[in-house]
Amino acid sequence: MTAASGSEGEGTQVSPRRLSRLVLAFAATLIGLSTLSLLYVGRIASEEADQQAAVTERTLFVNALKDRQSLIARDQLSVSRWDRSVKYITLKFREAFIEEEFVGSLWFDFGHDRTFLFDPGGEIVMSAHEDRVDFTRRTADPAGDLALIAKRAVDRHNANRIAIAGGYGQKQVTSSEVGRIAEFAIAEIDGEPMIATAMAVVPDDEEVALPDGAPFIVISAKPIDGDLVRDLNSQLDFADLTFGPGAAGKVPLVSASGRALGSFDWKGAAPGSHIWQVVVPVSILLSSLLALASLFIVHHIRRLSLRLEESEQRNRALALRDPLSGLANRLSFGQALEAAAEKAQGSRFAVIAGDLDRFKAINDSWGHAAGDLVIRTVAARLTEVVGTSGLVGRIGGDEFVILVDAFSDRARLSLLASQIMTAVGQPIALDNGITTDVGISLGIAIAPDDAAGANAIMATADRALYASKDGGRGRACFAGDEGAEPHTHAHGASHAA
Repeated sequence: MTAASGSEGEGTQVSPRRLSRLVLAFAATLIGLSTLSLLYVGRIASEEADQQAAVTERTLFVNALKDRQSLIARDQLSVSRWDRSVKYITLKFREAFIEEEFVGSLWFDFGHDRTFLFDPGGEIVMSAHEDRVDFTRRTADPAGDLALIAKRAVDRHNANRIAIAGGYGQKQVTSSEVGRIAEFAIAEIDGEPMIATAMAVVPDDEEVALPDGAPFIVISAKPIDGDLVRDLNSQLDFADLTFGPGAAGKVPLVSASGRALGSFDWKGAAPGSHIWQVVVPVSILLSSLLALASLFIVHHIRRLSLRLEESEQRNRALALRDPLSGLANRLSFGQALEAAAEKAQGSRFAVIAGDLDRFKAINDSWGHAAGDLVIRTVAARLTEVVGTSGLVGRIGGDEFVILVDAFSDRARLSLLASQIMTAVGQPIALDNGITTDVGISLGIAIAPDDAAGANAIMATADRALYASKDGGRGRACFAGDEGAEPHTHAHGASHAA
């Protein structure tokens, strides 16, 4: 039997050499998984970085294109918000003014390649290519780009129209707010894609006013050509920025009528490649560090075993504590009581059983959180009063027990009971700002005078506690004195006979 048991015990043990191999195998697996994980994360990060760079570049390009349209609109605003323009376009259509001052300014001063004027009825009454002006009146295709842009510009004007003396004007806007009154769009004009802006012809100093109804609309456009591409890229500095037919580029352009006119494309940045330049060396470094760590673990495996054993001992110690109060729990107190009972003949001790008074009312009135606070407060007060004279435990609910092994005479036990009742009865401030208080009833049994054995002395203390509670609570009763006047607490300590 003995030999068999010994063989079985040895079989369940893991030798240091085998344990070292297991640790090394685990470390090798960990190194492999860590390296693969880091490479996988590197791939994901690389792809995400490339995607984010593409989104950022597209946003920058779209903003740059809008800046060019805003610039055209600000140029356009200098002649479209002008009393003379209202006077000689809207109120009295004077071709000489339009050709020499209106179109001439847009072309010679600002380089607007194409200019159009729409009347309130939606017809084109003037078109200009550079400085060449054509006053042939014609009806625009209602589904075409120019007619749609003009209609949207009318809607923008109506949204910002204001009444002035003699008619109507338009809200003043700064050059940075020109987008509020201007319509930005892409248009195909004479088969060529162009960026276009449109706005109403309105007064500036309100010397004249617009009549009721739709205003005249001026549309300016510049071709999307090599000059525009170079102008955009002077701000962006993209690699190989081009514009071409088809919608396969990074920023496709769609006209006001919804037709695809081509797309801008460039060679995007690839920050993901820089991530790989970091990931690979880090993977190698991490693998090396893990290998060194594995050797360190194998070398110190015995120390680790000792630490684990110490940790288990700490956990066992925590298992002997009541989690709410931090006092000894039923198991821990029972072990201490058994040890004291075994040597009771040579060393007397006492057990004090306590039960809180009015605790249920606090739970019912303020909830379990308030009750828990009361339990923790009472536990702290009991620990302070008892000090090194014994062990304080909580065995459930509002039940406390004290093992007093420093003395066992009735006089000092009576004094201790009075100090306990005084301390416990002090006011307790709850978290909700309410101040409350509880009392405590005590039953005291002395071993081996009143009983021998752990269970017997505990039962004797409990009977004394019941007698104390039956006598009116807030009292201390010694075993054997159940029929006598108990020790009470009222404005200080009083001793039982």
